[in-house]
Amino acid sequence: MGFTEVYDLIGGRAAWTVLGFPTEGSVGDRRRISQYVLEAPSVRINDTMAAVHRLGQTNRPVAVLGEGDVLLGAIQTTAFGLNGTTPVEGVMIPAPGTIRPDIRVDDAMQQVIDDGLDHVFVTTASGVLVGLVIPGEIHV
Repeated sequence: MGFTEVYDLIGGRAAWTVLGFPTEGSVGDRRRISQYVLEAPSVRINDTMAAVHRLGQTNRPVAVLGEGDVLLGAIQTTAFGLNGTTPVEGVMIPAPGTIRPDIRVDDAMQQVIDDGLDHVFVTTASGVLVGLVIPGEIHV
Protein backbone atom coordinates (compact mmCIF):
# COMPACT_ATOMS: atom_id res chain seq x y z
CA MET A 1 0.00 0.00 0.00
CA GLY A 2 1.49 3.27 -1.06
CA PHE A 3 5.12 4.28 -1.06
CA THR A 4 7.67 2.27 0.86
CA GLU A 5 10.12 5.17 1.07
CA VAL A 6 9.38 8.86 0.86
CA TYR A 7 12.07 11.52 0.53
CA ASP A 8 11.71 15.21 1.25
CA LEU A 9 14.62 17.02 -0.36
CA ILE A 10 14.92 20.63 -1.34
CA GLY A 11 17.87 21.41 -3.54
CA GLY A 12 17.10 20.01 -6.94
CA ARG A 13 18.35 17.16 -9.05
CA ALA A 14 22.04 17.70 -8.32
CA ALA A 15 21.50 17.40 -4.56
CA TRP A 16 19.28 14.34 -5.08
CA THR A 17 21.85 12.62 -7.29
CA VAL A 18 24.86 13.30 -5.08
CA LEU A 19 23.06 11.83 -2.08
CA GLY A 20 22.55 8.62 -4.03
CA PHE A 21 18.77 8.62 -3.89
CA PRO A 22 17.00 6.44 -6.46
CA THR A 23 16.04 7.80 -9.84
CA GLU A 24 13.56 6.58 -12.40
CA GLY A 25 13.11 6.85 -16.12
CA SER A 26 15.71 6.89 -18.80
CA VAL A 27 17.91 9.51 -20.30
CA GLY A 28 20.19 8.75 -23.27
CA ASP A 29 23.37 8.30 -21.24
CA ARG A 30 22.60 7.79 -17.57
CA ARG A 31 26.23 7.55 -16.46
CA ARG A 32 26.88 10.51 -14.20
CA ILE A 33 30.26 11.71 -12.97
CA SER A 34 29.12 11.09 -9.37
CA GLN A 35 29.79 7.39 -10.04
CA TYR A 36 33.51 8.11 -10.54
CA VAL A 37 34.26 10.58 -7.75
CA LEU A 38 37.30 9.85 -5.60
CA GLU A 39 37.77 11.03 -2.06
CA ALA A 40 39.66 14.32 -2.18
CA PRO A 41 42.39 14.88 0.40
CA SER A 42 41.58 18.11 2.21
CA VAL A 43 42.79 20.66 4.75
CA ARG A 44 41.20 23.72 6.31
CA ILE A 45 41.79 27.29 5.19
CA ASN A 46 43.53 28.21 8.49
CA ASP A 47 45.95 25.23 8.36
CA THR A 48 49.62 25.34 7.46
CA MET A 49 51.45 23.16 4.96
CA ALA A 50 52.24 20.82 7.86
CA ALA A 51 48.62 19.61 7.58
CA VAL A 52 49.20 18.90 3.89
CA HIS A 53 52.40 16.99 4.71
CA ARG A 54 50.52 14.86 7.28
CA LEU A 55 48.16 13.67 4.53
CA GLY A 56 51.08 11.88 2.90
CA GLN A 57 49.67 12.67 -0.55
CA THR A 58 52.10 13.09 -3.40
CA ASN A 59 50.00 12.54 -6.48
CA ARG A 60 46.69 14.36 -5.94
CA PRO A 61 45.82 18.00 -5.40
CA VAL A 62 44.57 18.84 -1.93
CA ALA A 63 41.27 20.65 -1.43
CA VAL A 64 41.21 23.67 0.88
CA LEU A 65 37.91 23.85 2.74
CA GLY A 66 36.14 26.60 4.61
CA GLU A 67 33.12 26.55 6.87
CA GLY A 68 30.60 23.86 5.99
CA ASP A 69 33.16 22.00 3.82
CA VAL A 70 32.83 24.59 1.06
CA LEU A 71 35.70 24.36 -1.44
CA LEU A 72 37.74 27.57 -1.28
CA GLY A 73 40.93 26.56 -3.06
CA ALA A 74 43.40 23.85 -3.98
CA ILE A 75 47.02 23.05 -3.21
CA GLN A 76 48.73 21.68 -6.30
CA THR A 77 51.28 18.90 -5.99
CA THR A 78 54.06 21.32 -6.98
CA ALA A 79 53.61 23.10 -3.62
CA PHE A 80 53.93 19.99 -1.47
CA GLY A 81 57.62 20.63 -0.76
CA LEU A 82 57.02 23.98 0.93
CA ASN A 83 57.97 24.55 4.55
CA GLY A 84 55.44 23.19 7.06
CA THR A 85 54.93 26.62 8.64
CA THR A 86 53.73 28.14 5.35
CA PRO A 87 50.04 29.10 5.62
CA VAL A 88 47.81 27.13 3.24
CA GLU A 89 45.86 30.27 2.37
CA GLY A 90 49.00 31.90 0.98
CA VAL A 91 49.84 29.13 -1.50
CA MET A 92 46.45 27.81 -2.53
CA ILE A 93 44.93 28.41 -5.93
CA PRO A 94 41.69 30.18 -5.02
CA ALA A 95 38.33 29.15 -6.46
CA PRO A 96 39.37 26.16 -8.58
CA GLY A 97 37.04 25.14 -11.38
CA THR A 98 34.44 22.59 -10.41
CA ILE A 99 31.73 20.42 -11.90
CA ARG A 100 28.47 19.17 -10.43
CA PRO A 101 27.89 15.49 -9.61
CA ASP A 102 24.91 15.11 -11.94
CA ILE A 103 26.80 16.03 -15.13
CA ARG A 104 27.11 13.23 -17.68
CA VAL A 105 30.48 11.50 -17.80
CA ASP A 106 31.08 12.40 -21.46
CA ASP A 107 30.28 16.07 -20.83
CA ALA A 108 32.56 16.16 -17.77
CA MET A 109 35.46 14.62 -19.69
CA GLN A 110 35.00 17.07 -22.56
CA GLN A 111 35.01 20.01 -20.15
CA VAL A 112 38.22 18.78 -18.50
CA ILE A 113 39.88 18.36 -21.91
CA ASP A 114 38.67 21.77 -23.12
CA ASP A 115 40.04 23.41 -19.97
CA GLY A 116 43.38 21.57 -20.25
CA LEU A 117 43.09 20.02 -16.78
CA ASP A 118 44.26 16.70 -15.38
CA HIS A 119 41.71 16.74 -12.54
CA VAL A 120 38.59 18.55 -11.41
CA PHE A 121 36.84 18.90 -8.07
CA VAL A 122 33.18 17.96 -7.79
CA THR A 123 30.95 20.14 -5.61
CA THR A 124 27.30 20.59 -4.87
CA ALA A 125 25.53 23.68 -6.20
CA SER A 126 26.32 25.40 -2.88
CA GLY A 127 30.06 24.67 -3.19
CA VAL A 128 30.31 21.78 -0.72
CA LEU A 129 33.09 19.40 -1.73
CA VAL A 130 31.91 16.00 -2.95
CA GLY A 131 35.29 14.74 -4.18
CA LEU A 132 37.76 14.70 -7.02
CA VAL A 133 37.69 13.33 -10.55
CA ILE A 134 40.90 12.36 -12.32
CA PRO A 135 40.07 11.54 -15.94
CA GLY A 136 43.10 9.28 -16.33
CA GLU A 137 41.70 7.04 -13.58
CA ILE A 138 38.22 6.68 -15.07
CA HIS A 139 37.60 3.41 -16.85
CA VAL A 140 34.13 3.30 -18.38
